[in-house]
Amino acid sequence: MEEQSKWIRESLTSFPQPPNRTNHNAFYGPIDDLFSAVKEKKVLLEEESSIGSLDLGASSCTSNEDAHRWKFYEEDIATLRGKTCKSVKASVLLRKLRWCTLGLQFDWSKRNYNVSLPHKKIPDALCQLARRLAAPAMPIGEEFQPEAAIVNYFGLGDTLGGHLDDMEADWSKPIVSMSLGCKAIFLLGGKSREDPPLAMFLRSGDAVLMAGEARECFHGVPRIFTDRENAEIASLDLQFSHEDDHFFLEYIRNSRININIRQVF
Repeated sequence: MEEQSKWIRESLTSFPQPPNRTNHNAFYGPIDDLFSAVKEKKVLLEEESSIGSLDLGASSCTSNEDAHRWKFYEEDIATLRGKTCKSVKASVLLRKLRWCTLGLQFDWSKRNYNVSLPHKKIPDALCQLARRLAAPAMPIGEEFQPEAAIVNYFGLGDTLGGHLDDMEADWSKPIVSMSLGCKAIFLLGGKSREDPPLAMFLRSGDAVLMAGEARECFHGVPRIFTDRENAEIASLDLQFSHEDDHFFLEYIRNSRININIRQVF
């Protein structure tokens, strides 16, 4: 259980940090310290790059290719400036966080790995865990080499449609998938979309190896359970019982995080 809480913390604080990319990059550019901004109730404001930034309340400067700059401001300052600038609360951005990429960065527009994009290696502790989990599905004498990971974030009503993970060069290597937070329904189909899927529950702490023939099968997540009775995360409450953990607990009570780790080459 302690390891689960560790990876929940990392998924909300470290993993979305630049140069790792998230779904927010396309509109806002890289965003630094999103979770800290949530705890401090900050607001992200857009301003023309020509305006400059001398405001004392500004922090966590970000930029994108539109020649606009986005910055986090204290809520009271954002209220004053919000009449002339586009704005979005950090808490809203966190709830709209859908994915981030670790290690080699995945280019969603081209559906391939872009080795030219800046990136950091997957953390050693996560690599060691992935190797341990992948071992039963590895060819004899080979060790799993974690080179990329995609972290998916699910909130109430979010789903993941049926798809194949087919961008890796060698399908004999498994994909290691770890579930954290609220319980979900996982559907594992066949090699055709027409094949009827097998449904199973995935609970916090469960790991799935997509290996062998399963590597070529469609799969998806049609539902997560966020109600107290069915989410099955009561044991996580104890891991986030400290006052400083309030924001982690508030998030994970209504969310699911999935970390899936791949050997690309």
